[in-house]
Amino acid sequence: MQSLTFGIGRYRARLAGFGVRSLVLAALIALGTLLADRPAAAAYCSSFSGKALYDCLARHLDQKADMVGRTRGDPEAPAAARALQSAASQLRAATSKVQALSAITQARSAISGLMQQARSGGRDSQGWGRLIGALSEMASQIQKKG
Repeated sequence: MQSLTFGIGRYRARLAGFGVRSLVLAALIALGTLLADRPAAAAYCSSFSGKALYDCLARHLDQKADMVGRTRGDPEAPAAARALQSAASQLRAATSKVQALSAITQARSAISGLMQQARSGGRDSQGWGRLIGALSEMASQIQKKG
């Protein structure tokens, strides 16, 4: 009778482990799909220049911050959302190309640190890599048209 109870405990442990892995995978997939369209959305802003460009990019950063902030199961998501919101507010306040680039660079640095945390924790970091790529695209737009 005791060996039967031991077998049930092992089964529950495996089942719980499977559930946790599935939850983390679902969160990473959701994050990846949320961030997949970022370069195309930022490309929309390429028709603007100066302050209008900064405001357009800030709107896109706010949208992504909202989406990232709603991601469940990812411990880095709240910090990433805060970094994106901070960058958006700094972009709105920017009056020069230097200030706008500084806002994007700070966000990119923060997301890069979160990416390192995800890697060191054994979690997938591809979604964060795409977000860093999108921020780099925004920085190049600011350099060209800002």
